[in-house]
Amino acid sequence: MRYIYFEDIENSLSMKLNQKINLCAGTTESLYLLNMAFENDIVIEKSSYGEYERTARLFNKKIHYVDSIFEHDFKNCIVILNNPKNPNGNFYKYDEVDFFVKKNLNNNNIPVLDDAFLEFILFENNDWEKKWAFDGAIHLRTYTKSYSLPGIRLGYFIDNYNKMERYKMPWSIGSIGKLFLIKMIEDKRKFIIRSMQTIENERKRINSILNLKNKSPFFFIEIKDKGNLFKSLEIEKMMVRDCTSFGYENFIRFGIRTKNENDKLLATLLHHYLP
Repeated sequence: MRYIYFEDIENSLSMKLNQKINLCAGTTESLYLLNMAFENDIVIEKSSYGEYERTARLFNKKIHYVDSIFEHDFKNCIVILNNPKNPNGNFYKYDEVDFFVKKNLNNNNIPVLDDAFLEFILFENNDWEKKWAFDGAIHLRTYTKSYSLPGIRLGYFIDNYNKMERYKMPWSIGSIGKLFLIKMIEDKRKFIIRSMQTIENERKRINSILNLKNKSPFFFIEIKDKGNLFKSLEIEKMMVRDCTSFGYENFIRFGIRTKNENDKLLATLLHHYLP
């Protein structure tokens, strides 16, 4: 099936990466397409992004949970690596990802790389999308995070097996999504460099305040008295992500915002709620 209304943009982005990409409505649509295209069981690391499990169950997939996605003996499965991992922010270097891909290919697995937050770390490299495209792997990538587009689900996937494209929904992106893609290409990453440098500066500053070494665009921290924390934040009109659904009862995750907003949250956390 062809999608004439954004085919020219898809071809342009494919030429940039020197391999075929398929535009779609972000990572969630890619996960649906992945489960439709492959009948294999799925291997998921415990305490991972909940959509991996939810979409797999929708398609009656058998799910294998592992403590470390790098250490398992399953074969003929879909194996998903989220880098950096949501919610704890663990970042895996190029050589580690390369090892993951090759090990799983050797075991007849299908390695899937969820790169949703990767640009926040590699933004200074204009060719990161090309360099970090691994032969034999399926890549799930999104513009929703890096361009702050919660209302416009937009991204692409790279499928070295050429199976997912046939299941794509027609008109999943729409005219607003197409307009964004046009403006994104015209901008030549100026917005990304400017905004992510600001995020990077704040990340380093918050790391220093909390004595952390976080590399991700969000922070994952243990707290005490979570119930009262949420009440205080509600009064102050602030929100953080409760990580209970990930299996982390006493942890929260929060994103990086403006300096004033970050300082307001940090003051509350440091005064009352950090162990």
